[in-house]
Amino acid sequence: MRTYEVISTDDHVVEPADVWESRAPASLRDRVPKIVATDDGDFWEIDGRRRPISGLSAMAGRKAEDFTAKAARFADMRPGCYDAVARLEDMDTDGVDAEILFGTLPGPAGNTFAMIGEKDSELGAFCVRAYNDWLAEDFCATDPERLIPQAILPLWDAEAAAAELVRAVELGHRGALFPGLPHAIGLPAIGDAYWTPVFAAAEECGVPLASHIGGSLARQVASELIGAEAGGDHLAAETVVATAPLSNYGALANIIFSGVLDSHPGLTIVSVESGIGWIPYFLERLDHTWERHRFWTGAEIPRRPSEYFRDNMVATFIVDDAGIAARDSIGVANIMWEVDYPHSDTTFPHSRKILEEHFGHLPPEERHAIVAGNAMRVFGLGNGQGSKGEETT
Repeated sequence: MRTYEVISTDDHVVEPADVWESRAPASLRDRVPKIVATDDGDFWEIDGRRRPISGLSAMAGRKAEDFTAKAARFADMRPGCYDAVARLEDMDTDGVDAEILFGTLPGPAGNTFAMIGEKDSELGAFCVRAYNDWLAEDFCATDPERLIPQAILPLWDAEAAAAELVRAVELGHRGALFPGLPHAIGLPAIGDAYWTPVFAAAEECGVPLASHIGGSLARQVASELIGAEAGGDHLAAETVVATAPLSNYGALANIIFSGVLDSHPGLTIVSVESGIGWIPYFLERLDHTWERHRFWTGAEIPRRPSEYFRDNMVATFIVDDAGIAARDSIGVANIMWEVDYPHSDTTFPHSRKILEEHFGHLPPEERHAIVAGNAMRVFGLGNGQGSKGEETT
């Protein structure tokens, strides 16, 4: 059984051009995602509409001075962005034993295909299944102990989403993306009974649901922000980058106050790429709100919100000295480190150096928990026992 010393809990793949076309039935082949190369970069074309591969999604190995949000080209990317063998080589260079992997085209909550599926369930469902098949059976199968896939779900149909989660776990996925504020992207509110099959399936399978930053931005807001970046509005772009982690502040509060974690006490929520420095105040404010305002709001959760966070939630971060300094206020068992390869915030190829600089002063047991042990427990790796089990190493 593999021994893990360093696990990154948020990394991404840029899907190769043939993921969907190679799997599509004849009836869908003209409408599924395909790459169109242009003078302005490589674009995904889906059912006649085009969207760029953001350059910021594939900046691994580049200097900050060379970052760009313009459409990327596969020819200019590190092969590790889309090729599993090259990814493992980059992980070796970076000193990372395993990566928890999310996609690029599907969006931070599977939003891309959810929008398609609401209009055309056949096309949307195919895109979801094909992605989950490719990530588990092709990319991560290259080394399933080091490349750990996270599924996407057909969010427009909760029963189908639950069935797909079970199927994906059987393929080897160790979790799935889920929007913390589903109502913001046109889906039922998180406390709605609509979602019960999904939460029950996650509990039964013993896998977490990941609320990735940006996954719950209202469609209009997200469109405006992306447009501002593409249009060269540096102020808007800088604001997006600087405040993106806090987009999960409301998402986590919403999950806690909804009562979902009372109905599904075995559920684990991972707040992905949200950072952790803000969490002590967040917990303090949630508890204050519960203590002072629950009588007039009619809040039905019977415990302090901070208890739900510590029992059911884990947050990931890249570099966060404020959070490390306040780790006891958060809970060492509730934080996990990440590389964010190949995005523009990635620590690659200096991750081991950064770990030493920022965590070298920690007690060994705390350092291990943050950079490996908690991930083993949450994702059931090595001697880990799944999202609610106890790590035995």
